[in-house]
Amino acid sequence: MKILLEDTIPFGSDYLNDLAEVTTYAWQSLQPEMLSDIDILALRSTTKVTPQLLQYANKLKFVTTATAGTNHLDKTFLDSAGIKHSSAAGCNAVAVAEYVLSVLLHAHKNQKISLADVTVGIVGAGNVGSALSAILKTLNINYKLCDPPLAKSGDSRDFVSMGEIAQCDVISLHVPFIKSGPFATETLIDNAFLEQLNANQLLINACRGEVIDENALVTMLNGNNAPTVVLDVFDNEPNINTALFEHAWFVTPHIAGHSVEGKVRGTQMIYEQICEVLGKPVEKRLSDFLSPTQPIKITLKQPQARSLSYDDLATIFLKVYDVAIDDAKTRETLLPKKGGSGKLSEADVGDRFAQLRKQYRIRRECSAYTLHTTQEVSTQVAQTLRQLGFTIKHADKILEQ
Repeated sequence: MKILLEDTIPFGSDYLNDLAEVTTYAWQSLQPEMLSDIDILALRSTTKVTPQLLQYANKLKFVTTATAGTNHLDKTFLDSAGIKHSSAAGCNAVAVAEYVLSVLLHAHKNQKISLADVTVGIVGAGNVGSALSAILKTLNINYKLCDPPLAKSGDSRDFVSMGEIAQCDVISLHVPFIKSGPFATETLIDNAFLEQLNANQLLINACRGEVIDENALVTMLNGNNAPTVVLDVFDNEPNINTALFEHAWFVTPHIAGHSVEGKVRGTQMIYEQICEVLGKPVEKRLSDFLSPTQPIKITLKQPQARSLSYDDLATIFLKVYDVAIDDAKTRETLLPKKGGSGKLSEADVGDRFAQLRKQYRIRRECSAYTLHTTQEVSTQVAQTLRQLGFTIKHADKILEQ
């Protein structure tokens, strides 16, 4: 049994070497001939699975991607060829939800919103939208869900229309990119939707750039009464339109889901899938590959409060993940320096955007950290922190999980 493995998959060889004969490849140099006699192909979104790539794949029975998205897979062709396929859907859901939380806490600190009073409209209630709604519920932040496909499928949650979403204080987008059909998401956020928004609202896109009509967005941002906009994704990546940076509050290079846990969780998921295909037991766990982190010492302003204050939460959480750091790095890399030679070429922007993603800093999720409190904290505060994923210690004693 032979597995062809993209070399950018974290710990890919360590996970799979015991299962079969594993050969790694660099996506930049992958050739169709390399698929000859390969049984399983494991990849990331940098590998585009097309009929041309698979023209010599005479034994291929399973293709899996260690990413949540699957737009790089020609699933219609794979189905027609009888080749099973899968993905790591949901692997980065917590990371994206924590990205949005970082934005919300910054907005609260900057008095753009009051988390005690806002309603967050979540467009897309799949893995990411569900993870975000769970965090908001934990923090007693109001939210509404919009997901027509899930609503039609009989999902029992309460869903609202896009018209109701447009009235929310915060709008956070978490849908897949679908070009056509009854639930197409291409330019879902079009001029008509954007015209309903105002300067008191916050719009966050951490799914796919194509979901927003960028021309309409630029026009809106250049006008009056535009909402605050946060963009992690862009149309035509990596050759993005940096003109958006001038009016967007935070911009980041498609890294919302790029936590260490999110990436390694993707490898864990495809490892388990391959075990199932090969009829072998699952013997490796995510914890086998994640390094420990240094504890975070915290002092709360309101340790005995009946609920965790948003100010205390911001103090803690922004030590774990601060979106402003990624925004500053993105602007520094993609915008010309003052007194420089002018705007970067499209090719330079594309290269630098890709490098920002490839060389992204080490970022861990809340679940990786133990918080050392300097005071006794109320049961309610401790419970909220645990629900966010933290382990809590006081005087070297772990508070009840």
